Amino acid sequence: MKILVISDIHGNAEALRAVVKAEPDADHTIFLGDALLSGPQAAEVAELLDKLNLDIPIMGNHDEELLDPSRFAHWPKEWVALNEWIIETLDPAVIQSFADYQPNGHYELGGLEMYLHHGELPRGEPQALPDAKDEVFLRLINDQPAPTVLFGHTHVQFERQVGEQRFINPGSVGQPRCGRLHACYGVFEDGLYTPKQVDYDPRPWLAALDRIDVLSQFPDFKQWLADGLTTGFGIGERAPWTTFAAQGFK
Repeated sequence: MKILVISDIHGNAEALRAVVKAEPDADHTIFLGDALLSGPQAAEVAELLDKLNLDIPIMGNHDEELLDPSRFAHWPKEWVALNEWIIETLDPAVIQSFADYQPNGHYELGGLEMYLHHGELPRGEPQALPDAKDEVFLRLINDQPAPTVLFGHTHVQFERQVGEQRFINPGSVGQPRCGRLHACYGVFEDGLYTPKQVDYDPRPWLAALDRIDVLSQFPDFKQWLADGLTTGFGIGERAPWTTFAAQGFK
């Protein structure tokens, strides 16, 4: 029994295609959220996810924003312009399909019992990153018993053992932040978990970004997005991501 675990695609179809190609024999797929926003290949990602027929899709914060654009209305104008463009280019039925994504909670798949969480904690609180304290991870599950906890959101591939509980972040498919251009994901095979990475060609993603006319009024932002992808520092080459990169995280 092989279970593919993916998270944080962020509109990067090239990365998702590479993962699917690398794991053609997966029996089941878990998606931990953040599918389309804010990437230039959102429609293609939606098509790929539909073909994957996800067993358990968890609602991410960017999936909530897709369903309710008022959530990003206060963002900087360049982000608003990009997200509005993405939403305008999507079939309304595709957008509505995300309403079926599931909440954080206990799930069972292929004999594996687990707690699934997108990974977002309230704004202003410490996030579940490799250097976070144990109590940060415990807040993901509100002290509920869960031997295996899968979460995303922080875009760093790592594990943490807290007591009897194993917390696993498969990393980000579409936007790693630790200075490597690859897609991160994980696989359970006969109950054993393995973190994985696969390389891909970023040129189609970059070409798709270049075709977004609304970003012509924000050339610096457009270049920042391109640099973030190609350098592997998805939201900028700065701490704490540079620290995690130096420590070998992916």
